[in-house]
Amino acid sequence: MRRILTFLLILIGLGMMFVGYLSSAPWGANSVADSDPAFLGAPTLFIAGIVAILGAALVYELLPARDDDRVG
Repeated sequence: MRRILTFLLILIGLGMMFVGYLSSAPWGANSVADSDPAFLGAPTLFIAGIVAILGAALVYELLPARDDDRVG
């Protein structure tokens, strides 16, 4: 169970980072005035994706392992 939750949290974090990066990158901007993000929360979404991926390590470490989850 903890592997599935960890994997899902990593995928959600990567998705948030991908959307945040694509939304905040100045695609086709010719000047500094045109380089604003597509929506104002895009950099925050990218940072939240990083936090989600770092939180996946906490989920993996803090949730108890089942017997079939243990190695060895």
